[in-house]
Amino acid sequence: MTQFASNEMPNVGLESAAGAGAIARTGPKATRQKQSIQMQLSLDGLETIAAAQVTHKGGRGEPFHDWYPYLEGFSSEFVKFVLAKYMPNAKKVIEPFAGTGTTPVALAALGVDCGYCEVNPAMRLVVEAKMAVGSADVTRRKELSDKLDALAAELPLRTKAVNLDKKLQQDYQFNFAGSKFFDDAGMDQVLALRTINDQIAREDQLLGDLFTVAVMAKLVICSRLKRSGDVRYKTEKELQKGVPALVDEVSKHLRLISKDCLTADGFNASVDLITPNARDLISAPSYKADGVITSPPYLNGTNYFRNTKLELWFGRFLSNGTTLRSFRDAAITSGINDVGAAQGRKIVHGSIRKLVDTLSENAYDQRIPRMVAGYFEDMRLVLEGLMVNCQPGSAICIDIGDSRYGGVHVPTHEILEALGLDIGLEHVETVHLRNRISKDRSVLSQSLIVFRTRKTIEIEPPHESLQRSKAVSEDTFQSRWESFKSMLPHQKEPYSKRNWGSPLHSVCSYQAKMKPALAHHLIETFSRKGDKVLDPFSGSGTIPFEACLMGREGYGLEISLLGTAVSNAKLMRADPQKVNDLIENLASWITNKKPSSDSIRQAEEIRFNGPLVEYFHPDTYQEILVAREFFAASQTDSPEWHLVMACMLHVLHGNRPYALSRNSHPITPYAPTGDYVKKSVVEKLSAKVEKSLRSQLTADLPTGRCFQGDICSEWPAELRELDAIITSPPFFDSTRFYITNWMRFWFCGWARSDYDNRANTFVESLQKKSFDVYRGIFEQFNRRLRPGGLAVLHLGLSHKCDMAMELAQRVDGLFRVVDIATESVGHCESHGIRDKGTTTGHQYLILQKP
Repeated sequence: MTQFASNEMPNVGLESAAGAGAIARTGPKATRQKQSIQMQLSLDGLETIAAAQVTHKGGRGEPFHDWYPYLEGFSSEFVKFVLAKYMPNAKKVIEPFAGTGTTPVALAALGVDCGYCEVNPAMRLVVEAKMAVGSADVTRRKELSDKLDALAAELPLRTKAVNLDKKLQQDYQFNFAGSKFFDDAGMDQVLALRTINDQIAREDQLLGDLFTVAVMAKLVICSRLKRSGDVRYKTEKELQKGVPALVDEVSKHLRLISKDCLTADGFNASVDLITPNARDLISAPSYKADGVITSPPYLNGTNYFRNTKLELWFGRFLSNGTTLRSFRDAAITSGINDVGAAQGRKIVHGSIRKLVDTLSENAYDQRIPRMVAGYFEDMRLVLEGLMVNCQPGSAICIDIGDSRYGGVHVPTHEILEALGLDIGLEHVETVHLRNRISKDRSVLSQSLIVFRTRKTIEIEPPHESLQRSKAVSEDTFQSRWESFKSMLPHQKEPYSKRNWGSPLHSVCSYQAKMKPALAHHLIETFSRKGDKVLDPFSGSGTIPFEACLMGREGYGLEISLLGTAVSNAKLMRADPQKVNDLIENLASWITNKKPSSDSIRQAEEIRFNGPLVEYFHPDTYQEILVAREFFAASQTDSPEWHLVMACMLHVLHGNRPYALSRNSHPITPYAPTGDYVKKSVVEKLSAKVEKSLRSQLTADLPTGRCFQGDICSEWPAELRELDAIITSPPFFDSTRFYITNWMRFWFCGWARSDYDNRANTFVESLQKKSFDVYRGIFEQFNRRLRPGGLAVLHLGLSHKCDMAMELAQRVDGLFRVVDIATESVGHCESHGIRDKGTTTGHQYLILQKP
């Protein structure tokens, strides 16, 4: 269970005469100690935030704010405060529970784009009307103001002259049969106003929307109902005070809206509906927000749709069979009447189980425990959606209150903190905003939870004595990944030994090759036996070969012949007799042929670490030139050709007796030293081939294949319905692979000009210009993976580039970013090479196809 400290705060008076707001904080920096400090802010004269500003009444008198009474809202000053404190440089912000649009309106006035969600269509209409007016030019605003004033003046007479709306009356009977929310005269006024509303909208849609807003704002106070927390019937005593006349109240409200059309600041930012339901954010195209400012429904039993049933009815949203139940099913489970048969069955965090059990023993209604469980199930989904719709490092600020049922405290803020941590958010702090009073007169709170989406997770090897504190209850890739990060098994014995794994992993020396132990554990973490696994940057084939050894179908895609041959030498099962035949044919070529003039000329042009001829005894040099021609002439896709070619590339140069060259380096052929010793190509090659044949895949294991091709072009048809793509693309600004392997590339057929021209098509060159090259690559990933399939990228972090962050920004609409993690490179071997490039850490970018 994730451990989290209690955030219950001492009573702190916030509503002082001066409006100063004292707060209490919890969080890593505050060491979760109970304390109160002064919250200060400087933004266009805003220096403090008072408790009143975190409620709807704090915004009274502001343009747009009074168009519709929304008790659950906060003020624009609070939005400005949160923006300035936690996301001062934000250009795009999400509000997943927009209500009447306080956050989008405040942000648009400040020039900040806002993407919002709001499941209640009546409230969406309010938001859209505000945004349309705020975005209109001065001439249009003046026109609207004049028309609204004219409507206000003529409304009493016009109401008496129109027919009553029969369809709206039918909708009332369908939805509220047996309920009397208006007296007869009041009902007639509502039906007449609907007729007028439709007439106006046919001539001017925005004017019609503003009229709808004005009526909706006054429906409850001019009915037999009262908005007091929840909407309820007025008592007899309250009715004796009189019910205001609807037409008069609407006329007054039209004048208020008219005034705001002239005085409100204009908007210079866009406001877009991302998706009505915040629970659907996780599947929406990423908004790439810089932050979130929101106040979700409190877990207080409030039925938000029942409280706006008159507004939904008048707006014709309860029509043609659509009922309140259909809207409640789409909402966050926060009221008792929201609880359906499916709610509360899933416990999304261990702390909720104990709470639900306690509520079951004490609650006056057995729907309450299911409501609580359902609320946190829904909110976890919303948090996951916000995380994937935000840029790395974005602040997610949530205004929330706790609850109490049957004497049982429900610490909503604490559990949301735990859920955020559980899905990978960083908890920055929790700020105590004000005290509230529950129905049983006990003290509750209103808090601001501040999360931040992670930029990276530093993985430190655990101490040997460290024991995992949480047992893994389910064997999912997520649980296996958390175990990997916790234990770093590839750094522990026996996996940390230099030569761990199959001897065939060393069929050819290869720089920047992933350690087999790491490949093993990544495959174990992100795939299962029988899965189809691809490495589209196959290199030496470590990942697909290890996949085959582990009972998976291993495939590779590689642009170079060098990598393709080395990969297939491991993935395919060669026939020993055919191998011997191939080597005999090579021996015959060397005996009977001399190198062509073109071969000699091309070799003389290769001078990266000195002339190629200086690496070998003259006789050996002649044999190598002939062997190069042989492999080009005999090239096939057979297992035998790939194995012999890979072994030939291995023995080409090195610092041990197996190598054909003078003393150099097995990975990068530095300038040679030592004597010129004659060595036989066939002899050295045969010894290496014989050793490699002994390590081939056994008959009980699946074989694989590496295709030679450009990852940026269309992939072979065989690479489809993949379960996992596990790969390590070229690290940014690291060593140039084609230069460090210049001799082997030459043997594979490259001429001097290829190093200047063909290398420009390699991803390691293209990504230096722009990481946008990966967008096309990720589109291929998406097309070739099955739904739910995983893409795991092992990347390089350097002082110049956070590669995981760059790539994560290019997957929106294609993948969900599951995690980003960083591992130190301190344990990596240098292989005697002084310059390992600029890499300072290894990153893991985990993606999942929807």
